[in-house]
Amino acid sequence: MTTSLTITASPTPAALVLEVAGDLDHTNAQRLRHAAREAALPAGRLLAVDLGKLSFCDSSGITALIAVRNHVVSVDARLVLVAVSVNMRRLLNMTGLDQVFDIRDA
Repeated sequence: MTTSLTITASPTPAALVLEVAGDLDHTNAQRLRHAAREAALPAGRLLAVDLGKLSFCDSSGITALIAVRNHVVSVDARLVLVAVSVNMRRLLNMTGLDQVFDIRDA
């Protein structure tokens, strides 16, 4: 079964925004990793991952978010997760990843 995931990249003056919509799971988590690598972030640039339309995230999705963070750090850029749902915040909190990610409302 293939699940639906859409990743839209939008440059703004403040950041490059990756809007993630749908299900982020084992069938498509590599697409988020690929999108972050393709972003070509210069040092100091902000990558905002907008999770406001994320409907589901499994452990593969969490692993992909960690991989995105590691990539962003390796190129000396910055990462913020925005529009994180209550359930996703709870998951990040339970795993201790709320201490790893910069999480903002918008």
